[in-house]
Amino acid sequence: MLKLTDLRKTTRRAGHGEPRTVHPRLLRDRALAPRIELAVRYLEGMRGRTRRELDAEVIVQLFGDHKIARCIVACLSANYRHRARSFEEALGPERAATLSALSARGLVTPSDLRLWLFRRANTAHAGHAGFVGAATRPAFIRAAAEELSLTAHDIDVLIGLDLPANAILVRTGPAPKADEVIARYNYETAAALLANASIVRLSLSRMARDAETVRTLCAEADVTAELAGRELVLQGRQDSFGGWARHGARLVRTLAALLACGLPVRSGEALVAAPDGGEWRFRLDSDVLSYLGAPSSEDAPLCDGSALLSALQSMDAFTGDFAALRRAGASDGWVLRRAADPLVCASATVPALFVCTRGWRRVYLVPAPTSQSGATRLAGLATHTPLVAIHVARDEDAPPAVEVPGLLTLTYATRHDLAALPSLLARAAGDAEQAASTSALAELVEEARTAGVLTDARLAERLGCAEEDVWARLAAPEVRTLCHAHGLAYVEGFGLCGPAVLARAQAAAEDVRSSADNTPKASPARRVTLLGRRLREVTGASEGIECLIAYLGAA
Repeated sequence: MLKLTDLRKTTRRAGHGEPRTVHPRLLRDRALAPRIELAVRYLEGMRGRTRRELDAEVIVQLFGDHKIARCIVACLSANYRHRARSFEEALGPERAATLSALSARGLVTPSDLRLWLFRRANTAHAGHAGFVGAATRPAFIRAAAEELSLTAHDIDVLIGLDLPANAILVRTGPAPKADEVIARYNYETAAALLANASIVRLSLSRMARDAETVRTLCAEADVTAELAGRELVLQGRQDSFGGWARHGARLVRTLAALLACGLPVRSGEALVAAPDGGEWRFRLDSDVLSYLGAPSSEDAPLCDGSALLSALQSMDAFTGDFAALRRAGASDGWVLRRAADPLVCASATVPALFVCTRGWRRVYLVPAPTSQSGATRLAGLATHTPLVAIHVARDEDAPPAVEVPGLLTLTYATRHDLAALPSLLARAAGDAEQAASTSALAELVEEARTAGVLTDARLAERLGCAEEDVWARLAAPEVRTLCHAHGLAYVEGFGLCGPAVLARAQAAAEDVRSSADNTPKASPARRVTLLGRRLREVTGASEGIECLIAYLGAA
């Protein structure tokens, strides 16, 4: 949750005695999209590096505003986080025997190793009397390392793996797109204001058809709500420290879920507790409501209120059944956690029940839609965001699940139904990865076609691999087919060339060859130097130009 002090906003005076109106800066266009893409590329390049190596000023310089930069970094934290390395990562898999010996001693974390060293320093025969000074520390560490078949350097590294500065940057789920970051920025900005609201008044365009379901959903979230006629009032609640945001997070999640279920909210306003002790009036127009999850007039709701309520009431049973699946060793390494926030996509905000993770892969579990149009919309989101729809059928009179191509759905009635969940999670993650890879390659080919040349260094940066591995990534059949369709040619060691640039390069090679034929005294080195100069002018690149010369057969 963003802090109110971090939001880029303005406040304006209303009438006499009225609260000031707050106007947050929302990203209503893609003006910051190129800078967000640069920030994502910077974080991608820092993956596997320690926190101390991450320079926050780089991102601040990208946006030129500390507040916007902090908010963008907070939005990117949904995909990137720092974690401590394990012993296996620090020592390497080739030292499996040493790792097994450490595990046999119960030394699997830095805390275990530090406690072992403390106990060793406190043993009577060690002669340290519980204290190892700077003068005796090297000998003490060497003796401890010999006992564990390690080096003194290994000991120093392992005992500090869980220090915050030594945590490495990792990504969970696919790399975020600029549109997704913009959507999350807008959602988090509106959510931060609403989470600090003492009261939220919503005006409905018509009477709610399932008024009792709306009241029950609010009661399940422990949010005080009053629904009368065409008005819904949600009450905030202060905690023991006088803050509103702790309970306000529930209020925001409930409001987003109601909007995703099709609650016909026309407009609204909230009284926000300002940091200076006063109050702000925050008006909820159609844009703000859409950022929170309200579907447009052309789109159908993603789920039904009764289906969402049934799913929420089954969460405890679902969690217990999945825990039994893990104890039986049938979870395939997946970890289940309750979702703290909805799934925010570029085109929709979806209520999320759980988040399943395995390694760097992440899959959302969302309520299954009850309409064909809602299922179609959710299937469209599933093409780039890994998700599995959960259809709760614990009651005999529950309607059947709506099935559409591209939407993976799990029908949950008993514990045995969860046996199919790990395979669905793996399939959802794999489908999203393949779609993301295809989309990234298509963007890469389009960029090469537009720019004319993408050098190996640029390709390695975009593909997230070393320069020597670029040829292998571009040798895939689907990539070669895509490049051939656009007339692109890959010159190993130089880069990806468009047809126009390649034609000009060939013309330059022919021109230099003709000039050389008319000048018999010109040496081969002179011809190569002249051709290299001409090709640099044609392509705008210099690195790897000798590979392009060899490709043209003009060496």
